[in-house]
Amino acid sequence: MARLLGRYDHEINFPSEDDFIILHGPNGVGKTMLLELIRATGSPLRVGRIATLPFDSVTFTYSDGCVLEVIKNDPATPALFEPEPEDQSINIRFRLQTPERNTWVEWSAGLAGGIEREARQLSRYLPVERLGPDLWHDHSADESISWFEVLDRYGDLLPQSVSLRKKSMPTELAEFVDQLNIHLIETQRLLTFEPRRPARTPRESLGKSDKVTDFSNDLRRRLAEALAENSRTSQELDRTYPSRLIQANTELPPEDEIRSRYREQNDLRRRLADVSLLDEKAGSILLPKTLADWEKKVLWLYLEDSEKKLSTFKELLDRLSLLLEIINARFLSKNLKIDRNKGIQVVTDDGRELDPSRLSSGEQHELVLLYDLLFSAPAGGLVLIDEPEISLHVTWQQRFLEDIQRIAEVVGFRFIVATHSPQIVGNWIGRAVALTPEREG
Repeated sequence: MARLLGRYDHEINFPSEDDFIILHGPNGVGKTMLLELIRATGSPLRVGRIATLPFDSVTFTYSDGCVLEVIKNDPATPALFEPEPEDQSINIRFRLQTPERNTWVEWSAGLAGGIEREARQLSRYLPVERLGPDLWHDHSADESISWFEVLDRYGDLLPQSVSLRKKSMPTELAEFVDQLNIHLIETQRLLTFEPRRPARTPRESLGKSDKVTDFSNDLRRRLAEALAENSRTSQELDRTYPSRLIQANTELPPEDEIRSRYREQNDLRRRLADVSLLDEKAGSILLPKTLADWEKKVLWLYLEDSEKKLSTFKELLDRLSLLLEIINARFLSKNLKIDRNKGIQVVTDDGRELDPSRLSSGEQHELVLLYDLLFSAPAGGLVLIDEPEISLHVTWQQRFLEDIQRIAEVVGFRFIVATHSPQIVGNWIGRAVALTPEREG
């Protein structure tokens, strides 16, 4: 990266054989900005956010030989539309080179800084209010942002008369960017700033809420979807069970294999009951000491069907089990539970139910971070975690990387952590990349 914050030329190596690296360094060297730039260059491409970050150029080199360059304010970059005479514009050039071709695929993005004539119309359609030449207050997030960030957040809600016309991105570049699945977990984790779809007008329906409540509702939805999928699978298998039983003439396995598989499925049912995916009152039957051939035939087909039915829960069960294991090893005097009607449920040691939003700041940060990684991080993608130590106890920080590695293995992602905490780095100093003031261009 060239001239980050006008002075730093950072170089980061993330070996393809490593599952994570750690960025560390003093305040002011641009750790957060680096993560934001990596995220903004992924899918969906956030040109507006890139425009607000203070850098000259960045080059991403991938393990498959592809190279992506982003060059800001390149004099050779033409604007996508003609700005008003009093407007300032930022030009950004994207260049992609792949091993299959020697030439570069290029695309230029020009963003206008002033929109005097459209300002009043924008406030009608969006939850934003203009404060200055390039400063807007976002009522949804309760923060001040630039015009470029307004475009990134709410461009799809703008009417055609207000939307800005842009040249289409070359197909090869668009397809490449679409494959860059990058998820950023920011330092502000407890509030939701993403807009919800409007009921009547965009402005009326946008607002902020706490992440713990949002994730609890998300979990309730996921449980309902998993139960619905299981019900569809069960109905189809049950409908055809009689005919398949009559027609079955396969060689049966040994009786001990049948009993072993039956015990394994009963154990799985108990795990599913723990996360509210099965009725815990549904008990198992007691098998006779010796099975007749017809009983083996019936039971084996039943077990094969049960395997298919229970498999609809596997991915969700693995993630929920890991969430419960990690959280309940951290929380004091309380336990996290899963309830199909409530989503996330917290119960104290004396049996009182506690609203998840009433957890301490540190407990909420831990819960939100882990849930986000388990259910929002893209499989096969890259996760960026900014200052995970916020509000976390020292002992939690010491276990952080171990916990995230276990989650990354279940979900299937690689990750970059930016931190000031020596407790998080711990014994992983070999994975740490120092961003220091000495790396100035």
